[in-house]
Order: sequence, then structure tokens, then C-alpha cells
Amino acid sequence: MLELKSKRIHDLIIDKDALVSAGRQISRDIEDLEKKIKVFEEKEKAITAKIIPPKELTDKGDELVKQITSLHTELTKIADSINQSKLEAIPKEMVEAHKALLKEKEKLERERNKIALKVQKVKDKVVPIIQREVKPLLAEYDDIETAKTKDGKVVIATFNHLDEFKKRFASNQK
Repeated sequence: MLELKSKRIHDLIIDKDALVSAGRQISRDIEDLEKKIKVFEEKEKAITAKIIPPKELTDKGDELVKQITSLHTELTKIADSINQSKLEAIPKEMVEAHKALLKEKEKLERERNKIALKVQKVKDKVVPIIQREVKPLLAEYDDIETAKTKDGKVVIATFNHLDEFKKRFASNQK
């Protein structure tokens, strides 16, 4: 543990602690007010629950809901008609060619995903073998970065965790 004999730092920490205490007191005051507010809201809710709204207002509200629903339905029909007329303008050959391309893309994506699964299976087999062979040869804090083949040989690239940490630390200090 280190000790600093700086009055300025000491005073700043004392000031910060005082502000934190004041802030916590305000938070407690807010919590007390929220409890009182909740009591009033419950009382108000109990009072307003007994009141039946005027029939003319509820009827007017129901009528507005019907109008809005009707207008929304009409708007949806118009949008569907517009989209349908746009789709009908596209030649059939173009639509069929587009669908064929989409199917081909989907087929290729499935094929790519199958290959990716096979690659992952191979990696899952080879990584433990490489680690078992290479770990005894590594220095402290060294680790495997990549394993590739070159001229019929396996080439292992390594890195040092300590060096990487030092680089990140130095860049953060700038």
C-alpha cells in the first residue's frame, strides 16, 4: 500500500466524500417522497374508480375508435392495391429469373454453411493436437496465434501475452 502526503489530494477526497453523502441524503429524501406520492396515487385511483364517465363521452370515444379502425383498414387496402399494381408491372420472366437467383443463392449459402461446419470439426480435432505438441516448446506467457502449412511443414505463429499487455498499456498511457 502506498501513502501520499498531499493536502490537496486529501482535501479533494474529503470534499468528494461530503458530496457523496449529500447526494445519498437527497436520494433518501426522494425515496420518502415517492412513498408519499404513491399513497396519494392509490387514494386518487380509489376515488376515480368509483366515477362512471359520462355516456356521451364514452359514445364519442367509441365512434372515434370505429372511424380510426375504418380509415386504417381503408389505408391498408390502398397500400396493398398500390403494391399489387407495381408487382403486376414487372414482367413474368424477370420475376421468375429473380426467384431463380434467390433459390441459387440460398442453395450456395447452405453449401457454404455445410463446409463451415466441416471446417469447424477439423479445427476442433487439430487444435488440441497442436496445443499438446507446441505448449512444451513455448516460453512463459507465449501462446499460439495461428497454425498454417508451408512447403509441406506446419508453421506455428506465436505471440507473447506480456508483450501484448505492454503494448496496450503503453497505448492507453498516451
